[in-house]
Amino acid sequence: MTKISVLYPNGEGHTFDMDYYTQTHLPLVGGLLGDSLKGAALEVQKIHLRHI
Repeated sequence: MTKISVLYPNGEGHTFDMDYYTQTHLPLVGGLLGDSLKGAALEVQKIHLRHI
């Protein structure tokens, strides 16, 4: 099994568009992987990191 993680900036002035991601990026990855893709799952986590 392979797991791919995609990270996006979070903070003031940044937004995440779930509809755009699921309708554009997921089909793109599926098309690139072709028949080797046997399944997919989407997990979203919102985390806050502090700069030290």
